Amino acid sequence: MKNYLITGATSALGTELSKIIAAQANPNTKLLMLSRTHSSDLEHLTNSSIRYISGVDLITLHTDDKYANLCSEFFDGSISLIHCAGDFWAHRGFLDVSTELAEKYMNSHYLTLYAVLQSVLPIMIKKNGGKIAAFSFNSSNENFPHILPFNAAKAAVEATIKCIAHEYAKENIVANILSLASLKTEASRKSRPFGDFENYLELSELCNAILEAMDLSPLINASTINIYKYSDSYYNQGYFERIKHL
Repeated sequence: MKNYLITGATSALGTELSKIIAAQANPNTKLLMLSRTHSSDLEHLTNSSIRYISGVDLITLHTDDKYANLCSEFFDGSISLIHCAGDFWAHRGFLDVSTELAEKYMNSHYLTLYAVLQSVLPIMIKKNGGKIAAFSFNSSNENFPHILPFNAAKAAVEATIKCIAHEYAKENIVANILSLASLKTEASRKSRPFGDFENYLELSELCNAILEAMDLSPLINASTINIYKYSDSYYNQGYFERIKHL
């Protein structure tokens, strides 16, 4: 039995990943998708083994027992949690970012993950463990400018995932970070119009790589797994070309 819980399901990544899992599903697959906003596309995927719930505030998820009860009743066995929540970041200099906006990005990327783990981790432990994946970006490792709040939030996500992996490995919990380059979405194209767009990651190929990573040996734990398509222009001079319109 493969059990998938997708949080942030209406993000570009969450939607594509949900569709791929649903398309590949067999009688031994269960998929639960949670999102804040509603998507009719995800609603159309549902059947007895695939459920979609919108209107979910992930930050307060751990305070509402109905979601924990749903996960506990819906899934048979270990759960693969893939956390896709997080607001899209448009490049902006540090002095142009208010503390309120910085808080918004910390909330959407980091506190959503924290709250989801508070709610779901006890269930995973009771069901003999499971796997957790959350996402960082190469911008965090390189400390690129004009993206500080996003980088800081992703650093918090990385630290949380690795702490969880070390703390709960004895409970058969495997938690890894998947570090990405820019995704080939219209939002990315608009925010970085001078980028090497052809070498951005396709959502479909990224989703397949995510699912392969979820099947890796449980000995691969507390790791950062880099997923990117190599490009000389992207990885050498690419970043500053992508933000030169600022």
